[in-house]
Amino acid sequence: MPDETFAPDPQARTHWELRHRIVETPGIEVTSQWIDDETEGAGVALVSATTQRRDECFVSVGEPGADGPENMVGEKIETTFDGYPAVRNGAGAEGDYLMWQLTDKSWVRVSCSDEGTPKSIDRVAAAVEFTPTTIRVPVDLELPAGTRPSSISVDLAKPGARLHLDAPRTSDRGDLTIWMPGEDQTEQPPGKPTTSAGRPGIVNDSKISPAIWLHEQGNWIYVGASTSDTGPYPDRSSEMPTVRTLAESLTFARKLSDPTTWFSAEDVFG
Repeated sequence: MPDETFAPDPQARTHWELRHRIVETPGIEVTSQWIDDETEGAGVALVSATTQRRDECFVSVGEPGADGPENMVGEKIETTFDGYPAVRNGAGAEGDYLMWQLTDKSWVRVSCSDEGTPKSIDRVAAAVEFTPTTIRVPVDLELPAGTRPSSISVDLAKPGARLHLDAPRTSDRGDLTIWMPGEDQTEQPPGKPTTSAGRPGIVNDSKISPAIWLHEQGNWIYVGASTSDTGPYPDRSSEMPTVRTLAESLTFARKLSDPTTWFSAEDVFG
């Protein structure tokens, strides 16, 4: 039987609260948020009141020493932003961006999806504030023995969420996922009917992707293995008891369609 213990990752995140926020004003909407061991960030929509055009922009904040401009291609133009040393894209860059370095050596990056967006980038950058900020998740839970959270991403527009949990590392185990696809998953998924803590569900007891789908408030929520699209595909059927334990522990937010009713990730995982 493989060893189910492993040394804790010294880089593993131990707190689940964002260190930044985006100040929302007319025309600036936060559409998504994410946090993992090394980065956190937000998706931002800039909406024109006159044309209703939406520019999609992104903010990321790295841990000290991570994700600096050395990872960017092309010319880098040194400048300043809000009194901090900063870099803008130059010739040969893959897109427009602005990066600035905080006093703790963390780099902040703002980029937008469309070409010709320096004004949009500067508008989003000006809305970034550094203050502890709650990231909310649609479920509360009890972590099964040997697991830890590794990343959270939430879509505030659908709304939807994906929580990755790292299972103990062995040659035949990997990540577990709680996934609420939101409007993308309203039809019943394939599988066999089951119940979990009295809640109706569908079980997929395949060797590659053991999982349970739970039906809650019109949504189908996935609890199970997170499997790579490209493999390898080991036999993970032994993880089904952990999947069932995790699914049975879930408590859902009062209104899944309203992220303001969701749980603080710091309360869930802290």
